[in-house]
Amino acid sequence: MKAKLPSPQDFFDGIDYARLNTFKPVKQAIEALNLPPLRQRKLNGILNALTMQIEDGGDSSEVNKLLVGALRAAVIFQVGEGAARPFIEALARFEQAEMLHWRGQNLVKKE
Repeated sequence: MKAKLPSPQDFFDGIDYARLNTFKPVKQAIEALNLPPLRQRKLNGILNALTMQIEDGGDSSEVNKLLVGALRAAVIFQVGEGAARPFIEALARFEQAEMLHWRGQNLVKKE
């Protein structure tokens, strides 16, 4: 008998609005760059992927770290490190919040 593979719905336990709120300043910092639409959409793809990871639940800290790294690299590539400073600071705050979130998740799993 085949084992049933988990579906994405097996992991969904509601949208985590608190985590999404910690991500809002990152989105706002990118919007403030006022990039032309064709350059903005490259960043939007990564932003949307991260947002969906959080919204859908069952996300992976490793996947999120890779997406955050890709977003950082893409923004710096688009505007340079100096112009990206407000974004980099907002992203650092989000990463800190995520680190605390995942630390809490690991504590819950051990109990």
